[in-house]
Amino acid sequence: MEPKRLKKQLPKILKLLKPNDRILIVGTTRRPFDAELQSFCRVYQKIILVPRPDYASRYVLWKQIIQRHGGVVTNALNVSCLAKVTDGFTQGHIVEVVRGVLTERRVRQQTHRPLVALEFIPALSSMSPVYREEEETFKDWYAKTPMGKKRALALMGGNAGKEKDKGKKKGKEGKKEKKRK
Repeated sequence: MEPKRLKKQLPKILKLLKPNDRILIVGTTRRPFDAELQSFCRVYQKIILVPRPDYASRYVLWKQIIQRHGGVVTNALNVSCLAKVTDGFTQGHIVEVVRGVLTERRVRQQTHRPLVALEFIPALSSMSPVYREEEETFKDWYAKTPMGKKRALALMGGNAGKEKDKGKKKGKEGKKEKKRK
């Protein structure tokens, strides 16, 4: 959808909802940084950044998605190779590749001709991975959101606010002690 249109219409629709209405609104985008952050945060209570999968996650994902779509993982299929080659690709890319390769016909042929990693490469080559620079742009944008700020605070140990409070308490207690003397 056109973001400008959505920016105007979505808040109007949300105002029509009553507090007892049980509705979950989920939005996904590849370019969240194109939206105005303040209005974006007013519409969505929680914003979650789904990172690119690491090697172990891609390995498990390849095996599970292939099996889920009727594929059989044998020794002829080098899943480790697929996991290494797909560094930079998202979970959605992997699912799309498996769906494209494992057609009904190909699933039936597995008894005579087992799956090999090379079958998935042509479908991967037509896709663009998420480059590190682009991922950093996502992370920088996410750090500006309320959830991103909470996450950053939690990663720092969440002591920033507590240390300030301790300093204030020590300051007040120190003043009381001076008055006593």
